[in-house]
Amino acid sequence: MKVNLYKQHIIPLITATFFLTVLHLAGHTQQIPNFSMYNMNHYLVNPAASGITDRVPVSLSYRKIWAGIEQSPSVQYLSASMLVAKDMGVGTRLFNYQAGPLRKTGLEGTYSYHLSLGQSGMKLSFGLSLLLYQFHLNKSDLFIEDIDDQVFFGDEHMFVPDAGIGTYLYHEDFFVGLSVPQLFQRNIDLKSDVVLQQKQVRHYYLHGGYRFDAGSDFKLEPSVMLKFIEAGIFQADINALVTYKEMVNFGVSFRTSDAVAFQVGYCNPDLFIGYAYDLVISGLRNNSFGSHEILFSYTFDNFIRP
Repeated sequence: MKVNLYKQHIIPLITATFFLTVLHLAGHTQQIPNFSMYNMNHYLVNPAASGITDRVPVSLSYRKIWAGIEQSPSVQYLSASMLVAKDMGVGTRLFNYQAGPLRKTGLEGTYSYHLSLGQSGMKLSFGLSLLLYQFHLNKSDLFIEDIDDQVFFGDEHMFVPDAGIGTYLYHEDFFVGLSVPQLFQRNIDLKSDVVLQQKQVRHYYLHGGYRFDAGSDFKLEPSVMLKFIEAGIFQADINALVTYKEMVNFGVSFRTSDAVAFQVGYCNPDLFIGYAYDLVISGLRNNSFGSHEILFSYTFDNFIRP
């Protein structure tokens, strides 16, 4: 028996733009969730950004997407990166994405190589990430017409290997990067119904920014990220971040067809604590209270000292 998932409201409209939809729009949406404070952790969007500092940044983040909608997605990650030799960096990331009865949990490991470009302080890095993640469907959370249908008993699991690549040109004053996650384009088939199948398509991220002084107390960092998804979706993030006395920062971002995001944070050489709020401007704006994101980062001294 095929169940009309729209009529049963298995997962509400929230999944229409999430990383894996169980609706028949599968294959036409963005599969990797957006983060509003990726500008504080470029490793999150580009494996080549691992090991770009002499220290060891460790970041923990929680994001609630489209608050106010039942079973709306939430995302958590823990990441760290460091230099292990003069020109080599490594990174790792644990992540968990949840939307209603559907969960994606995984581990990422990254290697990067950094080239010095002359005496200017400019460097060019190349990164490769290998990932293993699990899709899990909790069938007990599904609302179905026939509770005796054996198809909907138990849970479904699928382990998926994947990879991502990136390159990153960086200097004290600017950065430009290009990354491509989901290289393998695996097909996800949770074997419950044809609508629970989806091919993981490649995403292309081009991001860059410039940092400069704006008076004696302020630093300004405008940046942009362009996202193209092989399913035919294009999205742009336009950002501006202001830091006051290297202690407090304020930011605003415009994400096309999605949201306007505001962020605030406290920082010192070791610590960053930040909060971001997304004001939804898409078709969900009348149903959601917006999205919330919290980021905590602490930077340790590099115990390997390359």
